[in-house]
Amino acid sequence: TMPWGEIAAASTMATLPLVVLTLLFQRRIIRGLSAGAVKG
Repeated sequence: TMPWGEIAAASTMATLPLVVLTLLFQRRIIRGLSAGAVKG
């Protein structure tokens, strides 16, 4: 039998930092694009 609880916990712990970084960089990228568009 597979320890699905541990597998799910490990995958969540591995994925959460990536999700957080993605969200943070998305905000920065959007700000950069909007700032570049405003500056022309």
